[in-house]
Amino acid sequence: MTTVRIGRLSALLLVVAVAGAANAQNVRFRGSDGWGAGTRYEQAFDNFNLRTVVATVLRVDTASPARDMGVGVRLIVSIDASKEEIPVHLGPMWFALNQDVNFPRNEKVEVRGFRAAFEGATFIMPVEIRSRNRIFRFRDDDGNPFWSIHRPR
Repeated sequence: MTTVRIGRLSALLLVVAVAGAANAQNVRFRGSDGWGAGTRYEQAFDNFNLRTVVATVLRVDTASPARDMGVGVRLIVSIDASKEEIPVHLGPMWFALNQDVNFPRNEKVEVRGFRAAFEGATFIMPVEIRSRNRIFRFRDDDGNPFWSIHRPR
């Protein structure tokens, strides 16, 4: 009797394992929404041509850098030296909203990053933003974004 029960239990476990393996092949992760390492957007970043600008915060809003990318958060600033208005991309919305970041209107900030051109738009891809006594970092020393889990080899 126990041999029959063990046999049925083994058969049941085998069916569950095969079904689980079949379903595992259909698991789809959401991905980076176009913001990840190695994407067209990230290829626009140049860690060797960084510059620092002093700017005034005008507003914070959301936008998608390209049609095939998810929505991101951006800081719209006015560069103090030239009065040019330019967006500063803070990363994908899911990343930026989970940071302890606050940029009030008219706050003075120092933005260190790369001025990029992508999909016909010009913006700054920041490495860090300094504000009052705070430093917000968006990329590591190699220029990899903190929202990307993996790093290119």
